[in-house]
Amino acid sequence: MLVFSMFAIINLMSEIQKNLLKPKIDLPGFFIGVSVLIVSLLFLITNYSIKHFLLLIIGFGLGFSLYHAAFGFTGAWRKFIIEKKGAGIRSQLFAISLAILFIIPFLNNKSIFGSDIVGAFGPIGISIVVGSFLFGLGMQLGGGCGSGTLFTVGGGNTRMLITLIFFILGSLIGTLHLPWWLTLPSFGVITLSTYMNVIQTIIIQWIMLGFIALITIYYEKKRYNKIHRIYDNHYRSIINVFLCGNWPLFWGGIALALLNVATLFVAGHPWSVTFAFGLWGAKIATLLGVNVSLWEYWTWTYPTYALNQSILNDSVSLTNIGLIIGAFIAASLAGKISGKIYISPRSILAAILGGILMGYGARLAFGCNIGAMFSGIASGSLHGWLWFGFAFLGSYFGIKLRPSFGLN
Repeated sequence: MLVFSMFAIINLMSEIQKNLLKPKIDLPGFFIGVSVLIVSLLFLITNYSIKHFLLLIIGFGLGFSLYHAAFGFTGAWRKFIIEKKGAGIRSQLFAISLAILFIIPFLNNKSIFGSDIVGAFGPIGISIVVGSFLFGLGMQLGGGCGSGTLFTVGGGNTRMLITLIFFILGSLIGTLHLPWWLTLPSFGVITLSTYMNVIQTIIIQWIMLGFIALITIYYEKKRYNKIHRIYDNHYRSIINVFLCGNWPLFWGGIALALLNVATLFVAGHPWSVTFAFGLWGAKIATLLGVNVSLWEYWTWTYPTYALNQSILNDSVSLTNIGLIIGAFIAASLAGKISGKIYISPRSILAAILGGILMGYGARLAFGCNIGAMFSGIASGSLHGWLWFGFAFLGSYFGIKLRPSFGLN
């Protein structure tokens, strides 16, 4: 039945390509990607639960959307810092604004359909400042952020696979050191909803996001005498753009915001990425004979549970896996599966250093551009704003270092 269904899908895609789609679809890649997705979904629904099934689908949607919209935080920040083009940043602000509208009201209720939910909260302290700065520095050297590393790996980028491997290593080291960092001065978790009602929290955050958007517009208009829109008109059909890519950033922003909300509904927490990297690193270290269960971090309640369970019982791992699959299928539809193998030694070194810095920084900062910034701000947590500021500062210095590694 599975084989018959796959042949039917391949024949359908062949016909669609002949009649509607201009790019040449990588049919073997598409066949592999869809096969892996279907087998994985069947495995999860048979051996686990509908929740696991849905989390993989959400991850697939995230990867598909990120790839087709080229929705990267690293490149967008670099474009603004160097070229003063702010469309990428404005699309991120738009996505966060939309997520705020849907997430904060539900967090105020503390449950959805009887199930407990929690926001992406983190303490305001030295660990956030140092961690976010290191992450921003590393993302410009590594070439991607938390989500960006995953979707480019899914698209077949060999260099980003190196970044991901050392991202995982850095995350593991971060779990070893985090307890010490938490002994340093901190104000604890501060959320706007503690001091304001839902409407006030939403409006205040929208004002702050709007102010940042106006800054990008000011500098962009000053240089180009115009601003680049996050929604561009396309001359291809909507179905062509949807399936083969080159989405307007506006589409990407809507998709990521809604999928973040879907993650909250299903997982009980907003979208996150980097906890899974530390977990994967701990699992690998355990196989190599390192008893990470003795580290303080892995004695905490949820880390202990996750370490003793299959990674398929970790919601963040499931969405990450789905994200990679979704990006691979999107790249196949776009005919852009990367085949590049040669990477210069300096570029490899930058990928290694960037991956370690991002992994370590994300653990100290309670998340990356997704878990700390996107979901943190969308949850009304002030640590998300602190993360944004210091990660952007780290990115500025990371961009200055890129030429030293032969990166354009």
